[in-house]
Amino acid sequence: MHYYLKYLRHYLVSHSRHGTHSPFVYRLVDEVLYQRPSSIAVEAVPLVYKRGGKKAVKKFLFLERLLKAFAFEEFKIADKSMQHDLVQLFERHSHASSKRTIHYINTDADYSEILADVAEHDILIIEEPHLSENREKHWEFLKRAQNVVVTIDLFHLGLVFFRKGQRKENFLIRF
Repeated sequence: MHYYLKYLRHYLVSHSRHGTHSPFVYRLVDEVLYQRPSSIAVEAVPLVYKRGGKKAVKKFLFLERLLKAFAFEEFKIADKSMQHDLVQLFERHSHASSKRTIHYINTDADYSEILADVAEHDILIIEEPHLSENREKHWEFLKRAQNVVVTIDLFHLGLVFFRKGQRKENFLIRF
């Protein structure tokens, strides 16, 4: 299916925070995803993202809020050629006291290797899970994986959580 038709389908099928029945996901969407950035935060966005347009700025600011909300000690990036500003963002928000690792995947890498390396409190951030057929196949694999508990599909980003004690759910959230 064409990328823009996929986006239209996602927009029509997805929910806002009011369509979620998981307290964890509702709080995440309310306090992180739908939080309006301050003008100071927008001014601090690196120029390369500002040149990318409103969507790139919005994605960068969301990632910054997400990293602030979930303290993490280590980050792993699947694509080593990723933009320096994004690497700096991860470095700026890492905490030595946390036991969480955030895995940022912006490539068509095989996710089974990454799944073998995750712990209960880790988070996967998948950039553009619907960009290609291969990425969609990997996204569907993640959603079905045994140790994956919560997936949140924002269309341009996918979030994967491995929280114990919560039932397995997949959410389509409008971003």
